[in-house]
Amino acid sequence: MAINIKKEMFHVKHNQLIIETDIPAKMRDGVTLYADIYRPADEGKYPVLLTRLPYSKSYGLHFLRPNILAAQGYIVIVQDVRGRYTSEGEFVPYIAEVDDGYDTIEWAATLPYSNGDVGMFGLSYYGYTQILAAISGNKHLKTIAPIMAQNSMTDVFNDHDGALELGMWETWNLESMLPNMLTRKYSTREEQEQAANTLMKNLDNLESLYKFKPYKDWPAIGREEMPYFSELLNYEPTHNHWQKIDAKSNYDKINVPGLHVAGWYDCFLDKTIANFQNGHSRKLGDKLVIGPWTHANFAQMIGDRDFGIAATKWGEASMHARHIEWFNHWLKQEPLPEMAAVNYFVMGLNDWKTAETWPPENTAMTPLYFKTGTVSAEFTPPTKESKAKFSYDPENPVPSNGGGTLHKELHADGPRDQQHLELRNDILCYSTAPLEESLEITGPIQVKLWAKTDAPNTDFTAKLVDVFPDGTAFNLADGIIRANKQHGDNVQNKINEYTIDLWATSNLFEKGHQIRVEISSSNFPRFDPNPNTGSSFINSTESQIASQTIYHSPEFSSHILLPIVR
Repeated sequence: MAINIKKEMFHVKHNQLIIETDIPAKMRDGVTLYADIYRPADEGKYPVLLTRLPYSKSYGLHFLRPNILAAQGYIVIVQDVRGRYTSEGEFVPYIAEVDDGYDTIEWAATLPYSNGDVGMFGLSYYGYTQILAAISGNKHLKTIAPIMAQNSMTDVFNDHDGALELGMWETWNLESMLPNMLTRKYSTREEQEQAANTLMKNLDNLESLYKFKPYKDWPAIGREEMPYFSELLNYEPTHNHWQKIDAKSNYDKINVPGLHVAGWYDCFLDKTIANFQNGHSRKLGDKLVIGPWTHANFAQMIGDRDFGIAATKWGEASMHARHIEWFNHWLKQEPLPEMAAVNYFVMGLNDWKTAETWPPENTAMTPLYFKTGTVSAEFTPPTKESKAKFSYDPENPVPSNGGGTLHKELHADGPRDQQHLELRNDILCYSTAPLEESLEITGPIQVKLWAKTDAPNTDFTAKLVDVFPDGTAFNLADGIIRANKQHGDNVQNKINEYTIDLWATSNLFEKGHQIRVEISSSNFPRFDPNPNTGSSFINSTESQIASQTIYHSPEFSSHILLPIVR
């Protein structure tokens, strides 16, 4: 149901800029979306830079500052997406962003002070609004700059190789989406205060709320407050809701160049890389930057590691400069400063390298085999039979500790010391001997795991770790696979090969360090624990303990594929 809000347009001159607030744009179905516009005070026609976000156009979360961009000769438009803050309509994540993106670009291009050319910028959700707008095919859109953006709704939340990104789904909706939805739903001050108090209590109690089952009945969000919350949990990837807004299925419709920025510990790392690869393979002019960062954090101190001042090369000031250079080229036909197709940060080396392809051409996928013994990971294949076992209890899952998460502090993202987790008896650790010389890996990583479970369905997880001489064990990359995602009903008591995608990283394992791979069956609350019953905790509360067997023998040689730089 649309909310009726009285709008007044304000025009303010400030330091040679005109700022206009609450400017209406009518969509094809009659719903009106509202935007703030920042533009040069001098007369003339200028190109447009557009960002469309669900976090409020008045909030400081624009990623790039509109006044800085406008001062470079651009009309900067910051719009609340449908159903959020000042804009009318009902909010369901991403569902309307293709059509609304097209209509907003059309409106922006025909403003009296616009020259008809439009670029888009933004991070995360408002990175994906750019990609969906590009899919719409509006001829006025000339370039995009989607930072840490996804390429699919299902892969992000309810189908991460079969698992649900539980912590992200619950945290994002509760913390970022629900407050404005409560304001729009409740009209009296008393109702709003009561809802706000409940929300704050739930945020303080989030650790225990993560454990509530079934997820579809999560008490922190009422069905009448956020109708889509439980509904979307059960949608299949082939549902019509998803197909239109799935960039992977519509990559061929994107025909504008993109500037992509990713982080090794960002929750959308693999999606950002895929977005770049689409444009780069089709010679659209795309560029990719990958730093050691977490989501929206471009500092030198990430998690528990200090990556040095070089990590801030793409910090706020530089990020503005690079975007302005990008937009000046594609919207003003100015020369683009020389820049490699890919700029990436090598952790451990703590410096930047470049490549013209991703992954870089000078890498070789090299198997590191799992074994039994003091040295349990070697580059030579196993020559004898061996296996390892552990029990996985869904009621006592392995806690998330770092990585590409979007959780509260207790399960913070980035590189974190894993030593305390490695003491658990449901985590297997496969470690090399201390390296006799440094070894760099850069590129995608996969684990090929030969495993058996006595459960109808289960999960297997993998984590790549850099072990320092003092024992500190920093996570680099991790992944999960839901057994039936790859083997259907052929899971229980079957020895199967499971491919676990750990996305990608770039790290220099220094001399004296060890390469370690952790194998387990859970990573909670990042992923929903598999109850091992054949069902899921989305709709069920039942669970059982699973007995897991990992094989490392000549016939069943479990290993990790590392992109070693030659």
